[in-house]
Amino acid sequence: MPRESSSTRALRAAALISVLPPLLFAIAAYGQQAPLLMPKKQVQGTELASVSMRAAGAAWHDAAWDDLERGSLEPGRYEVRFQADGDGGEVSLEVPHCAGRDRVALDGHEVRAPPGPLVVPLAPGPHEVLIGISVSPYERRIACGDRPRIGAESTVGGFSILRFASPSAAQGGGSAVVYLPPGRDLHIPAPLLVGLHPWNGSIWTYAAYAPLLREARARGVTLLMPSGLGNSLYTADAEDEVIRAIHALSEAISVDEHAVSLWGASMGGAGATTIGFHHPDRFASVTSFFGDSKYDLSTYVRAILPNEAAAHLVNALDVVDNARELSVWLIHGEKDRTSPIRQSELLASAMRQRGWRVRFDRVPEMGHSGALVARFLPEVVAAAVSSRVPDRVSRVTYRSVHASDTSAYGVRVVRAAGAGDATVDVERRDDAVHVLRAEGVRAIGLSRSALCTAGERAIPIVVDEVRATSLDVRCEP
Repeated sequence: MPRESSSTRALRAAALISVLPPLLFAIAAYGQQAPLLMPKKQVQGTELASVSMRAAGAAWHDAAWDDLERGSLEPGRYEVRFQADGDGGEVSLEVPHCAGRDRVALDGHEVRAPPGPLVVPLAPGPHEVLIGISVSPYERRIACGDRPRIGAESTVGGFSILRFASPSAAQGGGSAVVYLPPGRDLHIPAPLLVGLHPWNGSIWTYAAYAPLLREARARGVTLLMPSGLGNSLYTADAEDEVIRAIHALSEAISVDEHAVSLWGASMGGAGATTIGFHHPDRFASVTSFFGDSKYDLSTYVRAILPNEAAAHLVNALDVVDNARELSVWLIHGEKDRTSPIRQSELLASAMRQRGWRVRFDRVPEMGHSGALVARFLPEVVAAAVSSRVPDRVSRVTYRSVHASDTSAYGVRVVRAAGAGDATVDVERRDDAVHVLRAEGVRAIGLSRSALCTAGERAIPIVVDEVRATSLDVRCEP
């Protein structure tokens, strides 16, 4: 039997290391209910800025790593290669997560490369690293996270896997990707930006977006990337999974509950407005890249949303009244053929008609693409720092389409028997709390801390004209 080279032994060690964390988790978390944050190995050291790349079968040409994401490529197979020097010491190489990365080779030997950044121990001496990437029609570029790095292994900051109990574990729930900026004190509340992945995406999709990681580091923003349970359109189970992941992370580390923002692209963009509008008091800002606001049932979505009633449960346009206090940003390419810009036009128009805050960026000459997302991501992270959920509001307009959604901003609704949507409009004025609208509800509870007091003084409740034969409205602790 031929003797193994040092590179081959290093590859075997890397393969073993890549398998151990899930196994250890399966042993440690069997029956475990508390969320568990599992740091992934990373490398602190020298960044590699120069590479070569080629389309499959074509000639190699030199390139700067940072320029790869800025190119415009035809969909297909591409390869990126670079030199990594083991430098005679105990060092490792970190290969970043890339969209469509399906091959990593070290000195011609295949390395097992599951999704996410890959850390490979390096034997002394020079090595050639090759990354194989399938560029999709959506990305049309080499989309990778941070530059490759050589140096010492570490688990401080960077990517972690969040594990938590989920009834949707069989569909991919109970697991989310977390990015912690270096130096983040886990005991001090900090802003959280939650990214919802697109169709055919995963919890690792946005780990390939270097502008997102760079800005999160610079501004001290924690990133959470939960599972959408496959191509779900963020219907009820996937919506619950997102909320569950946010709660789980809040149990594992300290999160500023007034600075939780939500964003996504394509299916994730639609999901961001759906979930954000269903739970408006939980999010400081909502950003949607080319997401549908009212699903067209004549398209592919019919397999998931069989009728208008099902679509109503996820149509952001149907619950636009809930966005009174939300900071909403819509970004859409004018040449989008997958989700026409009309989808964002409808939502922006409905919000403006009501006087709600909305920023709508129409982007000429751009379509349904990851490059459009990458362009705006630094601003999305900045908005997550500056936006906050208000401590108190004077008026709450809230439509609940799910029986499990019962409150917002201190207003709790109890559905009437056999009712569909539950809708309320409550305003605190100088003289009293006025119930302006109540449909599909039999009772309303008002939080004393939110609406029922003016300073130390309790104020009366006045029920104006509402469509309810019997309505119980009272202040609650």
